[in-house]
Amino acid sequence: MRSLFSLTVKNFLSLRSVKVDLQELSVLVGPNGAGKSNLLKVIQFLGDTARNDLGPAIERFGGYDRLVFRSGAERQPRISLGITGKFTANSSDSAPDEYTLSFSQQRMQPLAGSNSPFAGHVVNQRKEEFIFKRTAGRGRRITVAGNKATIERVLTKATDSEKKQIALANTSTALSTLPRLGNDGGNDQINKLAELLTTFRVFEVDASKARAPSSYDPSRAPYLDSDAANLASFLRWLHERHPDTFDLLQEDLQTIAPSVQEIHFKRLGGTDENAIAIQLKERGLHGVTNLSEASFGTIRAMALLAMLHDPNPPKLTCVEEIDHGLHPHALDRIVDRMRSAARRTQLLVVTHSPALANRLEPQELVVCERDFDTGASLIPAVDPKDVAAMAKASALSVGELWFSGALGGGL
Repeated sequence: MRSLFSLTVKNFLSLRSVKVDLQELSVLVGPNGAGKSNLLKVIQFLGDTARNDLGPAIERFGGYDRLVFRSGAERQPRISLGITGKFTANSSDSAPDEYTLSFSQQRMQPLAGSNSPFAGHVVNQRKEEFIFKRTAGRGRRITVAGNKATIERVLTKATDSEKKQIALANTSTALSTLPRLGNDGGNDQINKLAELLTTFRVFEVDASKARAPSSYDPSRAPYLDSDAANLASFLRWLHERHPDTFDLLQEDLQTIAPSVQEIHFKRLGGTDENAIAIQLKERGLHGVTNLSEASFGTIRAMALLAMLHDPNPPKLTCVEEIDHGLHPHALDRIVDRMRSAARRTQLLVVTHSPALANRLEPQELVVCERDFDTGASLIPAVDPKDVAAMAKASALSVGELWFSGALGGGL
C-alpha cells in the first residue's frame, strides 16, 4: 500500500536538495552519515508539526540552527519540505495530492528610537500549499502565508475559481490548526494528510522494554508500540483474535530462531491482574524460558515479526537497521514478510547489510551517499533504472553491485 509517493527536501539537516520517489517497500542503503536517518526525520518533523505546530517541532529538533543545512553562507537558507501521495479519496497514482511547507527564522530588529520588548525575539516565518485532487470539475488549493489562508476552489472549467480567505496566526500552520479552517475550508482533506503524518510509526525495538510483561485488555486491539514495549500484550491479542496470523508468525520465528518451539503466555496477577508475560518453549529443554532470559536476537526477531504481521498497521512504517541482531539466514524470511507487510503499510527501511540488499529488487533499493566537498546527502545517488540496467548487464544482484562499490554508497 503506497500512500506517500515522493519527498522533496531542501536545506533540512544534511538534505540540501533531495527528491526521492518511494515505493510500497523502499530500502535505504549507504554508509554511516549518508543521510538515511535524516530522510526518516523529515517525516518525523512533519508529524510533529501536524500534532503540535511548527514552533514546538523546531524546538524538539534542537532549534532552527541545528535543523537547517549548515551551508556556511552568511544568511541561513530557507527549509522546504514537500510530499506527494494519495491522502484523499479522489487522488490517484497519476493525480496525487501535494503538500509543501517552507519556513525560516528571523530575529526582530528594533525600530529607530523604539524600546519594543519584542526586539531581538526570533519569529518563525512559514508558507504552506495544499493541492488536493479535483473531483468532477472541482478541486481545492489552499495557500497559507502571513496571517491568511487562501482557499481556492476550481469549478467546472480550469479557468473558473472561487476564493475566500480565513485568518490564521502568523506562525501557525494550517496542518496543525485544522479546526480553524472548518469543513468547507478543506478540513476533512487536511485531516487525511495529518492522519498519515501523525500516525506513522518509526519502529526501533528496545529489547529491555520488549522483554518486560505488559498489561493486556482483551476488550480493545492494542497498537504495537514503536519500541515494542507492549510486545507481550500485542502477541496475546494476536493469538486470541487472529490465530492464523499468530501461527504464521510463530512459524517464522521457528525458522529465524530454530531453538524456539512455541510461544506461551503467563498471566502474572498481583497489582496488575491483566499483566501478561511471554515464555518460550525451547527444543530439547524441559520447562519454559522466560522472555527476560532470551537472547537479544530472539527478542528483536519476535518484535520485528509482530510489526510485519500487524493486521492493523499505520499507513506508513519506518524501520531503522532492520537487520540488526539477525543472522544472515533469517533475511530471506524477513524480506518476504516485508513485501507482504508492504501491502498493508508502506515501508521505509534502513539497512547496512549487503546480505539483505542482495535479496532486493532494483526498484526497492535507494542508494545514499554524501558529497564530502559540500556536506550534502545525495539521495538517490543512483537512479533505480540504472541499478536495474547494471544488474542485468553484469548478472550480479543489487547487493553485490552495492558491496562492490559499483553503485557508490559503499560501506
